[in-house]
Amino acid sequence: MITVDTIQKFKCEEYARGEYAKGYYDKESYLQLVLPINEAYVSRENTHLVVGHAGADGIEFCYRERQPGIWAYYPIDNDYELKAINIASLVAGWRSGEINV
Repeated sequence: MITVDTIQKFKCEEYARGEYAKGYYDKESYLQLVLPINEAYVSRENTHLVVGHAGADGIEFCYRERQPGIWAYYPIDNDYELKAINIASLVAGWRSGEINV
């Protein structure tokens, strides 16, 4: 469960209170791109807040502490890559094909 402290820690107010708080399912890719807020979770290492999945290789979309934007976390390489400035930009970029992993 995401708490107020978690929202503040990861600076994800726009996700928690915005249009994607209920998640986003991309029909074209058969993918729950953005998780509903009640399914989001903090990583085991407590380094990022997982808010979605890319559908391959365990790649997670997430917020990072003290790092603006939405990041892709690549667990195989233990690496992060900035993908979008916010959730809406992630969804728009994914739908247009501008964002990929």
